[in-house]
Amino acid sequence: MDIMNNSTMIYDEQADTIKIEDITTDIKNRIILRRLKNNKYENEWNKFLWIQNNRNDGDSEEGCTDYVPGQAYDMGWLGYFVGKSSVLRILSIMTMSSLEPFLRGVNHNKSITKIGFHDIDLLGGQSFRVLDLFFKNNHNLTDITVNNCILGNDCCRLLALAIGGCSRSLECLRMRNDELADEDMVAIIKSLSMHPQLKQLELEGNVIHKKGSTALATLLQHSTNGLQNLELSQNGIDDKGIDSLVPVLAKLSKLTTLNLGHNRLVSMRGWQSIATLLEDPNSKLQSLTVCENNIDDQTASVFINALSSNCTLQKLDLGAFQSGLIGYSLSTERLQNFSNLLCDTSSVNSTYRSNHTLTRLDNMTQHALKPLLTSNRNDDKKEVATIKVLKHHNDFDMKPFFEWEFKVLPLVISWLERASFYRTGFDANIEGRKLSSIYQFVRNMPVLYVETRLRQELADILSKVPQMEEEERERRLQFQQRQRQLQDRKKTIMEKLGVGKQAINGG
Repeated sequence: MDIMNNSTMIYDEQADTIKIEDITTDIKNRIILRRLKNNKYENEWNKFLWIQNNRNDGDSEEGCTDYVPGQAYDMGWLGYFVGKSSVLRILSIMTMSSLEPFLRGVNHNKSITKIGFHDIDLLGGQSFRVLDLFFKNNHNLTDITVNNCILGNDCCRLLALAIGGCSRSLECLRMRNDELADEDMVAIIKSLSMHPQLKQLELEGNVIHKKGSTALATLLQHSTNGLQNLELSQNGIDDKGIDSLVPVLAKLSKLTTLNLGHNRLVSMRGWQSIATLLEDPNSKLQSLTVCENNIDDQTASVFINALSSNCTLQKLDLGAFQSGLIGYSLSTERLQNFSNLLCDTSSVNSTYRSNHTLTRLDNMTQHALKPLLTSNRNDDKKEVATIKVLKHHNDFDMKPFFEWEFKVLPLVISWLERASFYRTGFDANIEGRKLSSIYQFVRNMPVLYVETRLRQELADILSKVPQMEEEERERRLQFQQRQRQLQDRKKTIMEKLGVGKQAINGG
């Protein structure tokens, strides 16, 4: 800490007199340094800074954001100006050239909202140690990315400490590294327990196995229950891991995106468990990815059946039967099942109750069912259902609706009136359908009338039978009661007349 304070004092003493031209000879580097030193918001470019070995030649001088390090001297000044900036929002580090003097300056920044480390050696974790104050004191930091960096055991520990001590503003962690052990991921996952406000967790391409799955389930259950996006593709999750995760995922009321692609240790049993998330009426899932998992037609049917009553999922990526299969063609069974899910034409009711929410599938299915998926993009789902009915049912059969009796005709006519305002993309022949409905109603009206009267008469009879039986029971009770009264009166009179018991008994 003393080293950083001393270096900061040295830069402070020279900051007013130093010339940008004396720091670097690179023209675009000078533009970036001058922009940071001025610390003014002039345009969107003031928000971004990428540190990398090579610059994109297509960048204009005015809009350049790529800084190519020269030596420790200019990197020290770059870090100093970044530390003083109140304008910079996004910092991406893609080179390790003179990294430490740069980070010492960055450590004082409080304006950066997103910081990323990509394909670099993090100095055995020293980078996170240097940035200790940055993580603790920057209350604007919402997003951390550590992508394919060189990490050792101690580095993972220091990263976990940095994440755990990070400001409570953190909302997103992205991490990818396929060379770590499951225990390393457990430490990092546990560090997130200090951040219940986390909304996005992307752990794609790591080594999450049994221990990692258990730690993640514990985290989601007790800490980050407000998570919206969970990316777990390209890990080692198996059926037991799914068993740990599904009960917790079902309780995440804000989860909209779930990616479990390329976890090939999961079997049919595991996918059946995942499919139950779609059957839950409280599910908020909008995107589910399980591609690259050798999903066959039988497994696909499990997801299709689960979607029959789902009204939230918009994207489902099941992928091909086998990853990278050359010449893969979509099976007739899978295509037909998806087609029936999106538009079941077996009856008007079936069409109306089809899935009107799904808008994206894996590439091949997407192409084959493009018209149906495109129609589902309409936010008005009643309109989507109506258009499907109009397109696939030219003539309405009124008989199934006669159970509604005389209410059916005005209901159908009103429904067609509303449908006339929809953009169908085809001739819906609304007036013709109205006439057909009226004709069917009038033609069947005598039969309907007779059936209605007979049903009403039968209902009246059935309702009167219990009443008549009750009345008969009451009459019998009254008769028995009156009979007992007369017997008692007879006995009393005979006794008063002095008639003996034998006479009474004999009448």
